[in-house]
Amino acid sequence: MENVMHLFSLKGKVAIVTGGYGYLGHAFVEALQEAGATVVVGGRSYDKFERVFAGKERIVFFSMDISKTVQIRDCFRRVFDEYGHIDILVNNAIYLSGQFPEEITDDDLSYSFDGTLSSVFRCIREVIPYMKQAKGGNIVNIASMYGLVAPNFKVYDGACRKNFNPPQYGAAKAGIVQLTKFFAEYLIPYGIRVNSISPGPFPSIKVQEDQEFIKRLSESNPSGRIGNPEDLKGAIVYLTSNASRYVVGQNLQVDGGWTIW
Repeated sequence: MENVMHLFSLKGKVAIVTGGYGYLGHAFVEALQEAGATVVVGGRSYDKFERVFAGKERIVFFSMDISKTVQIRDCFRRVFDEYGHIDILVNNAIYLSGQFPEEITDDDLSYSFDGTLSSVFRCIREVIPYMKQAKGGNIVNIASMYGLVAPNFKVYDGACRKNFNPPQYGAAKAGIVQLTKFFAEYLIPYGIRVNSISPGPFPSIKVQEDQEFIKRLSESNPSGRIGNPEDLKGAIVYLTSNASRYVVGQNLQVDGGWTIW
């Protein structure tokens, strides 16, 4: 029987993480690298990459804009030409605009759905040929607790309104869960597994400056606290390694119990 620690090893694997220098993205990148993978951070800013990962072994930057198919395609081709295989894709990057329902424009909607949902489709579509050729691979899409449940609007009352979570974000993240199920069934005949992770309350460092808001989030969660990016590291290694080789089309909720209620 295979040793359990070997099941979690990603030694020799090549992973691409879109937006990997972001608040949650850097935890995904570090986890994959610590498990043995070479990790490509796909993004638009080399300066941001350098600030987060300067000097780290087996973490490299490849320029890519997820809004442009030609750039996604070019990035994946360059990664394949450099390493000879693409084993893991983590769709983490997003872009969106608009916040309060009555003020959201049609342009906000189009931009947000493109940046949160369509961009993930583009990345999956462009990586398929490489994983089919290898007869295997792992794709993990980053969804959200707000793709599963509506926000608790009480936490945004009063001065905390500035942190309001917009409706198009949750709707698009719900789409990520469904897109994951679709591609999971579509690609498993080729040995390609597709799953998703739904992080719970992981407010950014800037948002954490609002102590009242963080207090409300924490009190609304069964675990009594907000998430730390480190809380996501085990989940990403599990879903991209052989430890989850019989897990297909699942959405792993890493939310401290938020979606229990």
